[in-house]
This record gives sequence, C-alpha cells and structure tokens, in this order.
Amino acid sequence: MSITYHENDTITPEELAEIFLQSGIKRPTHDLERLGRMLAQADELLTARADGKLVGVLRAITDYAYCCYISDLAVDRDYHGQRIGESLMKKLQEKLGNEEVQYILISAPTAVGFYERIGMERLDKAFVIRRQR
Repeated sequence: MSITYHENDTITPEELAEIFLQSGIKRPTHDLERLGRMLAQADELLTARADGKLVGVLRAITDYAYCCYISDLAVDRDYHGQRIGESLMKKLQEKLGNEEVQYILISAPTAVGFYERIGMERLDKAFVIRRQR
C-alpha cells in the first residue's frame, strides 16, 4: 500500500470528521456544518491517502508572508509510525518556504514529543481566549 499526498484536495466534512475520530484529535466531529466552514476557510489543505482512503490531513491558515498557523494535523492511528504527519509538514514547508514564514501550532499533550522530533521548537509564551463551544 502506498501513501499519496495531495495539495488542496477536495474532502467532505464527513471525511474530515472521520479522520479526526480515527486520529483521536478533539474537534467538533458531530457538527458537519462547522467542519464544512473549517474546510472552506482554510488557506492550505494537504491530505494523505492510502488507496483512496483519507489517512492524514493538515489544515492551515496563513498570510504566505510572515506566519502560518497549523490548525489541524491529524493522522489515522492505524497509520501512525509511517511518517505521514512529518511528510505533511514538510510538504507545507516546501510550498511556503522557511525563509520568511514561521509555523505555529498548539499541540495536544500527547503529541508534544512528535513535534519536537520533527524539529519544532517548544515555546512557553502563548496565550488564548478559549472558545465557548
């Protein structure tokens, strides 16, 4: 089985909900309308597929000049250990570059080690106003 990668792939809210569920990432999987808005408003959407099945997704918001916020990086648990998440990150960096653009994300506690392994620097100065739902 080979993994294929796609830029700005068309995926449905149902597919996004399923990859979120299969990866364990906490997102509003029950709210397909909201997931549809999340897809529509992303500046970058990269996917990984195994024989057509969505097994990884990276969704990002960027100005293409200064910063890129990676809002979702999810890989189906059955496909962990195959460097899919790392490959999605590298493909995003190849597209946007590293010269001017800084990549930012908020990690789930269980994924901190992954991000450190792929070369991301841990920061201690971040702030948030939490959503109400």
